[in-house]
Amino acid sequence: MTPLQTLVVYDISDDEIRLRASEVCKRFGLARIQRSTFLGYLTSMQRKELAAALRKMLGNADGNIQIFVICRADLALREVIGKPFEEYAKEELLA
Repeated sequence: MTPLQTLVVYDISDDEIRLRASEVCKRFGLARIQRSTFLGYLTSMQRKELAAALRKMLGNADGNIQIFVICRADLALREVIGKPFEEYAKEELLA
């Protein structure tokens, strides 16, 4: 199975659950590109496992999680405006 770029976006109001969602994404090797957005290569099986882990983690809590598969051609068309998230995050940590 060929790994494909996988984008995970979530909107979760509960701080603890939102933190757990980010930990799940990191555990699957995804990189944070926005506060509640992660990107990385996953196989179809890994995406299924990720979805199951996030579904279990969210449970009945209020929130929304979306998982997208993005082909290389579409990802190449991505336009980043402003500072990359890593720079933004470093500034917040230093403040």
